[in-house]
Amino acid sequence: MPGSNPLDTLRILTGAQAIDAYKALSDENRRQILHALRARRMSTTELVDFLSNQDPEKDVKPQTVRYHIKELEKCGLVTQDGYEPAGNGDSHIMQKLWRATAENVFITTGDMDGLPERNEYDLDKTLDIVSTMRDLGLSFTDENEIQEIAEQLTKRNQLYMRGLELAKENLRDACEIDPKLYVVFRRILSIVRLSETDYKDYWEVNRNLTDALREAYRRGEGRNPKVY
Repeated sequence: MPGSNPLDTLRILTGAQAIDAYKALSDENRRQILHALRARRMSTTELVDFLSNQDPEKDVKPQTVRYHIKELEKCGLVTQDGYEPAGNGDSHIMQKLWRATAENVFITTGDMDGLPERNEYDLDKTLDIVSTMRDLGLSFTDENEIQEIAEQLTKRNQLYMRGLELAKENLRDACEIDPKLYVVFRRILSIVRLSETDYKDYWEVNRNLTDALREAYRRGEGRNPKVY
């Protein structure tokens, strides 16, 4: 049965909700539950099995898991996402399914300059990123192509980070903006605020990079790995 609640890419918690989330995630079982529910919808029964497999010596009870779920739900980290038949699927009894509300959660009590943003990375780290793309169905002709793509990724990131500092100047006094919109505007302004030369370089690098990765994806026929 398909779920009705889409999984957000990012959820930002502030104020009282952030404090509640800190408290909720102080428990290891809740952290494990949240990790599992980021991957897929699960019932209480499935979560009991999941936690039991993590530590076979632990006596995991359904009522304990239900309590943990409710604590995570209170602070907006998980939500109910449909029902499914209990047991082997032939039961008339329906059980609730749960899922995380977002792929990534950012908890903040400070100013929004601290909201998550990509970190600047060096060429070695970028090479690791490009090499990992092979596991995502991309096929590269040789190591020289990987090196070239890594250099383009690094250059694009450096240009973006340059614009990011300028974007923060615009948004420094705009903390009344919704946090999600703040992140969106910051990304846009990080490109808009670039100098004419950097702006042209950014889009030239971005186009060359996208074309190269698109061709590598076609070459590899996009054979993606199975993801839990």
